[in-house]
Amino acid sequence: MFEYMSAQRKRIEIDKWYEGCRINGDPGSGFVITWIEKNAASFHSDWDLSLCKACQKARECGFEVKKNCKDFYHR
Repeated sequence: MFEYMSAQRKRIEIDKWYEGCRINGDPGSGFVITWIEKNAASFHSDWDLSLCKACQKARECGFEVKKNCKDFYHR
């Protein structure tokens, strides 16, 4: 569960950073709530289908929720 929450938090941070670059400013704290409303369910589904949940490297790159990964290392 820790890896999942860390991966989701990192994904939110990355998406917020991209949005900030796109709008040339801070998207604000409301961005996180909007992201959760729009993306949390699909992120969870993607996580369940990914290799990340069983990978020792999930904390490094789990936010990418990969189904195939050349760097996968089983826990």
